[in-house]
Amino acid sequence: MENLKQRIQQYNKKFDEYQNNSIKEKSSFEVIEGNIPILISAPHSVRQLREGKIKGKDSYTGAMVIEIAKQTNCFAIYKTYNNQDDASYDIENNSYKEKVLQIIRENQIQIFLDIHGAKDTEEFDVDIGTDEKQNLNGKIEILENLIKSLKENGIEKIGIDKKFKANTMHTLTKKVATNTKIACMQIEFTKKYRDINQMQNLEKALNAIINWIKNNG
Repeated sequence: MENLKQRIQQYNKKFDEYQNNSIKEKSSFEVIEGNIPILISAPHSVRQLREGKIKGKDSYTGAMVIEIAKQTNCFAIYKTYNNQDDASYDIENNSYKEKVLQIIRENQIQIFLDIHGAKDTEEFDVDIGTDEKQNLNGKIEILENLIKSLKENGIEKIGIDKKFKANTMHTLTKKVATNTKIACMQIEFTKKYRDINQMQNLEKALNAIINWIKNNG
């Protein structure tokens, strides 16, 4: 576990150290190429600007996505600095969303998972947004397998469309599901599963997604 903690801390440096100023000639996100047809995403790995207000980042989601991609050889994309946008929320002029669609088209991606962070709550530890399963485009087993993997790794309080439904075109998940017809989900991990000081929980979250990808890839 100590090596995992060190890797997460190392990956997370880029998200802690980013500049908040727009850099026109440089992309505000990075992509990891994979060799299995699954794409994971962390659009809120840095702060966002939504409707004129700065919103805090989803801590450690970027580092989690990097670790998952390296362990599974799936594709990944994540924000590296705030260029005055919200990569998940903005509908127009959204280079992140367009890149996601490009990756899916060019690599025959079959599953898209958008990883976010939520505050700790008594309602759930994880909330999976599917828009009443519409975003799965008929592939219900993809959701069932994810729930199974979460439970096998000790995460029992699982909400389905409880709070984060991914049911509007503002969400990256709904955008991708509508434009590609592949299986899409948004997953929200509460803070205790994204905390470097609660490594047992963080490892459970990582293992759940890693095992799910290996079983579906």
